Amino acid sequence: MTEPFDASISSSDYLALARKRHRTGTSRLSEELAWMLGDAAYDCGLNKEHVDILIDPINWSAAVRDENRKPRVFLHARINQKGNAEINWAARGDLEILYDEDFLARYAVAARSSHSVPWRSLGELMWWRGYELLVNDVITHKSLTAAALLYAHAARLKELASFLARHVNLVGAIALNFTYRDGEVTAADFVPTIPPDRLQELIQERERRTASRLREAVERIVPKE
Repeated sequence: MTEPFDASISSSDYLALARKRHRTGTSRLSEELAWMLGDAAYDCGLNKEHVDILIDPINWSAAVRDENRKPRVFLHARINQKGNAEINWAARGDLEILYDEDFLARYAVAARSSHSVPWRSLGELMWWRGYELLVNDVITHKSLTAAALLYAHAARLKELASFLARHVNLVGAIALNFTYRDGEVTAADFVPTIPPDRLQELIQERERRTASRLREAVERIVPKE
């Protein structure tokens, strides 16, 4: 039986539990994932340098600084084609909630680029290698070590959102939600932490802002009769 995820337990404590279980050999982890527990400095894929860049006012737009406010950020998460999880604030695709006007143009562009720095994007704050494999170890193989490691990642994502909320205007985020049946995990899904209607408002607001900027750009290019 797998204990339910406890949001009051820190990611470091969950990592310590996963390492303890792994050492006993009673609940093994896939070899492709064991490196996470062997690396004492592993922090659930957090890219602290990218987080520091995001919260540094030097990268915020003049409007944000002049108005003495914090930039708006939505913390997004998705699983890529390779089964890795990407946690970012400059999401592309269907759930594109980006307040690029709150940041310097060059930073916003770099954050949206998939390779703005070697192999990664400045908009990516966490990267979970082998996420789908980890979930499979939990659900299919009932590995308690994998469960503790997965919970560590869920806790770290929650901690990241809490940290960002103190430094930027976090308008919404994605959390890792678990479904249980008969005491076992049956699903692990990324879900928004805000109500569906509020999420739709943010998406529609983004579409309106984008359309408005496009109109303004066209008006600057096309001379008026």
